[in-house]
Amino acid sequence: MTSTWLMYIWVYSFVYDGVISQLENRVEFLFNTFQEVRVDENETVQAVVSRIPIEVAFITVQFHTQRDNVTLSYTRIPMQGLYLTAVDSGLLSPLQPDQTELSWFLMAPDGHSVAGTGVILPYTSSDPVPGACNLEFDLDIDPNVYLHYNLFETTIHFAPANLGYSRGSNPPPCDTDMGENTRWRLRYDIYRYFLPENDLSDPSLITSIQSVANVQSMKDHGKRLMTLLSADKTEVVFSSIPGQGVVYSVIVRDPVLNTTSSYIPVHTYACSFTSTLDGCDMLGKISTKIFFTITGLAGLFVCFFGHRFFKCELFCMGFGFAAFFFFVLITRSTNLDYDSDVEVFRSDLVFWVTFSCIVMVVPIFFVRWPREGNIVTCGVVGAYAVVLAVNAYVYTSLSYITLNILKRFLNNNFSKAFTDVPFQDIDFVMVTVWAVLGISGITLQLCRERTRPFFPPSPYLMWQRERERRRTNVLDPSHHTPSLRSRLLAHAWLLTGRPEPAGERTPLLL
Repeated sequence: MTSTWLMYIWVYSFVYDGVISQLENRVEFLFNTFQEVRVDENETVQAVVSRIPIEVAFITVQFHTQRDNVTLSYTRIPMQGLYLTAVDSGLLSPLQPDQTELSWFLMAPDGHSVAGTGVILPYTSSDPVPGACNLEFDLDIDPNVYLHYNLFETTIHFAPANLGYSRGSNPPPCDTDMGENTRWRLRYDIYRYFLPENDLSDPSLITSIQSVANVQSMKDHGKRLMTLLSADKTEVVFSSIPGQGVVYSVIVRDPVLNTTSSYIPVHTYACSFTSTLDGCDMLGKISTKIFFTITGLAGLFVCFFGHRFFKCELFCMGFGFAAFFFFVLITRSTNLDYDSDVEVFRSDLVFWVTFSCIVMVVPIFFVRWPREGNIVTCGVVGAYAVVLAVNAYVYTSLSYITLNILKRFLNNNFSKAFTDVPFQDIDFVMVTVWAVLGISGITLQLCRERTRPFFPPSPYLMWQRERERRRTNVLDPSHHTPSLRSRLLAHAWLLTGRPEPAGERTPLLL
């Protein structure tokens, strides 16, 4: 009897624990409300939304983490074409006529616990369906934005959308016609949102994602960069900004019905939290800090004393330009892994002609005032070198004044990239520092050099002056030193044993 009761207790405990565990792994979502979810190792979390209104035709679910992959699946056991594994993952589910509840499943695929934030968004039958005309990716309907990056550029691409349709009806055909009543009338607005500078923390990302997850919030907080037509390639290239968090999103718009839907936002730091090659923690390497610290000190010297110590200025300037030139040459000739977004500058010819004209106009303008031009150059370039030194410790967008030019030299496809960067509080501070240092250095040098010669004499001119001084100054001991020709003649007479002519007698210096 006792053993029987023990068996009942054991069975009850097993069933009870199973029920509690199942309830703990079920997360109820509300529409448009973010939910923090933790997925433990070897655990499946069921995300559920219920009481779905009849006017909702399809639903998207999205889940975001900072660095860890999460598997989001239609089924408890992931099957090919029914799940997605990513740090920014999303699924789209069309609804059946009487359906009032829907669920998806979250798993941690990398063998450790993952925490992130998720949200479920409803759409009506008049809203476009993101990714419904997918022919490239694994999911049948794929509302995700796929992102790839390298040192130079970050690329996003996505599947085309389709027109909306009601519950239980067949979706409109994707490619049988190109008329006004087909998906070809849709427009795709590309948005970007910058995270706070120098902030790689998880809370910063979660807060930012929550600020731009749906259509209206992205319009309020993000910046629209461009609009693609349905006939355009669904791919956009941006300039990579290592260490700067960025959220990209695509909003598909139906201009006839004036309705919109959002793809799943995707984020990047253009660096890796796990790789040592392009790791986010390697951005501030000691060697980089040492190099740019020396550069900053040299720039500070040139800013305030460049014209006074002209040869030192020439050395610093020459070293900088030579280093730039040889870095470009070596990088383009070996297999190293390492604009302002005006449309006209996407042409390489227009860009380089404009760049060359700017480079030539400045010295031509200062031909009439060479000393002032050199001092202004010392102030501007030297102060900017200090800004670059600060960038080695604290990120500032001003460094991309030169970095984007360098990337344009090194990457043939960089002309297609959007190159604007965030301009935040630190950048205002650094612009002020640049201006104060530059103006101070220019003013100091102009005041100090106003009574001095414009430039120090050239080495050749100094040699000529020194030779003339030695010829005419009888008090200078070097004036009495015989010439090399005279000394050679004296040696010749000595070796032959013949007496030297009296008129050509020269003291023999051995």
